[in-house]
Amino acid sequence: MRLCDPAMVEELAKEHQLVLFDNRSVGMSTYTKANNTIIQQMADDAARLIKALGFKKANVLAWSMGARIGLQLLIRHLEVVDKAVLCSSNPGGKYEDATTPDVEGMLDNPDLPKMEKISLCFTDDEAGKQAANDAVARLKAAVAAGTFPDDFDVSKETIERQDRARTRPWKADNSNFENLKKVKVPVLVTDERSDAIDPPKNSLMIANQIPFAWLAYFEGGHAFVFQSSKQLAAMVNVFVKESLRLIHEKKRVRRLGFFINNKMKRSVPRIIAFGLAEGL
Repeated sequence: MRLCDPAMVEELAKEHQLVLFDNRSVGMSTYTKANNTIIQQMADDAARLIKALGFKKANVLAWSMGARIGLQLLIRHLEVVDKAVLCSSNPGGKYEDATTPDVEGMLDNPDLPKMEKISLCFTDDEAGKQAANDAVARLKAAVAAGTFPDDFDVSKETIERQDRARTRPWKADNSNFENLKKVKVPVLVTDERSDAIDPPKNSLMIANQIPFAWLAYFEGGHAFVFQSSKQLAAMVNVFVKESLRLIHEKKRVRRLGFFINNKMKRSVPRIIAFGLAEGL
């Protein structure tokens, strides 16, 4: 939850009941001896959480490493997913359009100053720098106001485990991409044109592999979900509502979203959100 922009949460909460959570051994979630810190295990955890909350199905919105978890959730636990929104994802294996070695080196460096690593998520210009500073300021203000948990600090061990999960096992697995053609729920794939971490070609490949998936590009870098939060929320709303209409008309299409806001009590679409990682 530590890098989920309050502005994005506020926009999505206008139309959805949101559920945000920390992955195992991250933030406010505890470490367990059974923790393998691999994408598949985190997807299994997400599926168990959905069931434990009493939901038969949930809309899922997943960003960055969370989007990789979202892909595995679609593959391993399709029965708990109603619709899915994948943001800044990566198909893995030989299919991925890999980041450059210098960016990968910075992501994998647990000693890199926090703001330098965060800056990789934004465009390398004045607008991107300002957007990064604004996002961090919103996070700090939310923590100070008590509306967001103070779980921004992550141990070096956790950073190293997450970096390992999103790199070596993911890059060695071709089945993730190949199994996406079996996905039978609405999926919206979203990305940006200037992503230094997961180049936008990855989302195009994923959208082409999932039957009837939607694909939308926004302004910004890897963290376009922060920079273009209003536009993303509007797209998610259209996707959820339109896919429901098409499903009711018995037409085959795909869409979704994922988040949580325990203040929402009214009957609205649920979105469970997991995202980030990469030790940011």
